[in-house]
Amino acid sequence: MDWVRTFYDKQDEWTGCCRGEIMASDRERAFRIARLLGGRQARVLELGCGGGQTAAAIAELGHIVVAMDSSLRAIESARRRARADFRGRMEAIHADYYTFEPGGRFDVVCCFDGFGVGEDDDQRRLLRRIARWLEQDGSALIEVYAPSYWAAAAGTTMLFGDASRRYGFDAVGGRMLDTWWPNVRPEEAVTQSLRCYGPADLCLLLKGTGLVLAGIEPGGAVDPVSGEYHSPVPLERAMSYLATVRRAQSRCMRIAPL
Repeated sequence: MDWVRTFYDKQDEWTGCCRGEIMASDRERAFRIARLLGGRQARVLELGCGGGQTAAAIAELGHIVVAMDSSLRAIESARRRARADFRGRMEAIHADYYTFEPGGRFDVVCCFDGFGVGEDDDQRRLLRRIARWLEQDGSALIEVYAPSYWAAAAGTTMLFGDASRRYGFDAVGGRMLDTWWPNVRPEEAVTQSLRCYGPADLCLLLKGTGLVLAGIEPGGAVDPVSGEYHSPVPLERAMSYLATVRRAQSRCMRIAPL
């Protein structure tokens, strides 16, 4: 997992992604949490918060948010956002959530765009920690990358201002590969590598963690030819899906309709 801090620091340096404004996608994530909670106010933990845009969107809805990230560069942006607009409702913590204890229990734990760091045992360790952090009736929302999309999209290259991005797939390890580099210095390329799981694989991963899969909602997908993003798309075409997991007393699973 040594690549993690370098990748996210360089990605922000080249694109400014952690310093950007709250986007529609951040507010959609916040609205999903609000729907899950049925309108009640809650305590929310976000793992891998980046620049804090999603955490801020959650705080906008009146929730108390603890946001964590292992990148100091990212968390500094999140802290500035919290101080400026959400003092008392949003706390940004620089920490490794595989080892750090945030304290207390949460109604919702969420992990967007970052699940799959390390190997299966690392994921199970994190899931067991999430189970401990949840209130008895709490839920976790975890964005999981789908292997079928990344296998098909491998080789796709896109331009983002002064930086470029290329999708790849490790078929042996079942990992999505996301490589970025500055256009003028391609030798500085850095790669994000996240383990992908189909829903059946995720159910197996959850065994023994104290959590069960309660539902999945397909996400969107970048068209490898046009570069356009479409959301939502059917599960078999989605680059990721949002998994709702709950403590192990729940046994049902549903797939949200499009």
